[in-house]
Amino acid sequence: MVYIGVCSLVGSISVMSVKALDIALKLTFSGMNQLVYPQTWAYTLVVTSCVITQMNYLNKALDTFNAAVVSPIYYVMFTSLTILASVIMFKDWDRQTPTQIITEMCEFVTILSGTFLLHKIKDMVDGMLS
Repeated sequence: MVYIGVCSLVGSISVMSVKALDIALKLTFSGMNQLVYPQTWAYTLVVTSCVITQMNYLNKALDTFNAAVVSPIYYVMFTSLTILASVIMFKDWDRQTPTQIITEMCEFVTILSGTFLLHKIKDMVDGMLS
């Protein structure tokens, strides 16, 4: 669980860093060179180190546990932490009505439930075949 947790947390940080790097590159291609600022290079370094760390811990988790166990847990944790990070960084819920926020939360619970059910159905089918 620690390997998957670290991998998911670092993955959500890499998503936020890629977003910042994306903005810097868009500005650079539009004529405002952002490559002269140390922040652009810092985000590049963060993205690179996050991706390497994420791959390392994901490989450790897959070496220790079955992929059928690691994949759904990683998916749920990565998605949860990425949504949380984007809500904090971009203040998404400040501009939304309570109905929109509740709708997003229901959609998220639906995705999590679907992932859980797919995993459980696979376990039931595997149990019936053996």
